[in-house]
Amino acid sequence: MPIYRYKILTADGLQKNGSILADDYKCAYDVLHAKNFQPLEIKKVYFISKKVTLEDILTFFLHISFQLKCGAGINEAIESFADFYENDVLNAALLNISNFLKKGESIGEAFEKCNFIFDNVIIGLLKSAEDTGNTTEIISNIMNFLKLQTDWKNNVKRAIAYPIFITIVALLVLALSIGILGPQIISLLQSNNTEEIPMLTLFTINILPQIFKALFLALAILSFCFCNQAGRDFLFRIVLKIPKIGKLIIKISLWQFCKILHIALDAKLDFMQALDLAIGTIKLNLLKRELENIRCNIINGYKISESFFGGKLISKEILMAIYVGEEGNELVNSFNHISENQYKEILFDIKSLGQILSIGLTISTGLIFVFILCSLFYPIYSYVEVVGV
Repeated sequence: MPIYRYKILTADGLQKNGSILADDYKCAYDVLHAKNFQPLEIKKVYFISKKVTLEDILTFFLHISFQLKCGAGINEAIESFADFYENDVLNAALLNISNFLKKGESIGEAFEKCNFIFDNVIIGLLKSAEDTGNTTEIISNIMNFLKLQTDWKNNVKRAIAYPIFITIVALLVLALSIGILGPQIISLLQSNNTEEIPMLTLFTINILPQIFKALFLALAILSFCFCNQAGRDFLFRIVLKIPKIGKLIIKISLWQFCKILHIALDAKLDFMQALDLAIGTIKLNLLKRELENIRCNIINGYKISESFFGGKLISKEILMAIYVGEEGNELVNSFNHISENQYKEILFDIKSLGQILSIGLTISTGLIFVFILCSLFYPIYSYVEVVGV
């Protein structure tokens, strides 16, 4: 169904912009007019360039949570958001969801049909809202979860921003040094009948550019691998073997698992339902297999804490918190405590990793730059020394 972008005049005399799904121009006009809006401009959207970001989804759930607490219905809240928010892709998806809800489909089913925007975590939690009837509370918890997710992702971006900047600047300086200074120095030495050009200089001018080209080719291949799921999975397995980065990825997945388990238990789902929901949202196969083994142990009659003690990726602190929570019948608080501690550790690890990368790249690029300068200017220094003699 096409998307139409509109400009309307409300009953209060205010101008508003938005997007709407409609079969044609007349349908879009009729829908807006039925809402007591005076359409001023309606245009069909032929090209959509704006993507839906995590921040867009967070803004949507902030709006929905506020509207539900004010007594609005879910459909009313969705449509009011689509009326004012300027993202055609998200608005079109939300209007589709609204249409599915009007046809009698459940919230989870309606959102699942837009799984290209809303991930398994959101869809799973919304489905749990249907089982418990705590839609307002679940949506509020989704909002809080997305806030935390946005926070650590922004921390990752800040942590790698400086290393990436250093790398780009270094590569540009090195390319200019080799591409401009190198040929000029060779030309100078040859014009002055220098008998022998040092091997170090020849390596810098002839071999080093080939190494850089190979590195750029490798980056291009890696970028191509990200275009398909098999390539992403292969690269992900390699990244997991990098000590600090692999541990951080596992810790983030564990935090997600514990946080979703806490949200589901807090929404009064029984433990097995909450566990199935949390496991279903995990994308890291290594952790997912371990959690599925834990699930099997619980089904076979083992206590929850005993089942988790068999896991290799679960830390001692997490195991102890689960044990204490089970003994005191406070698993909800235990998983809340675990997720909060895990989150603090994640933020600390991200900051530490960013500092290590910054220092490491600064030192390594500095050494390479010094090496190139020495290899290029050493022959000139030798030549001047000989001429001076």
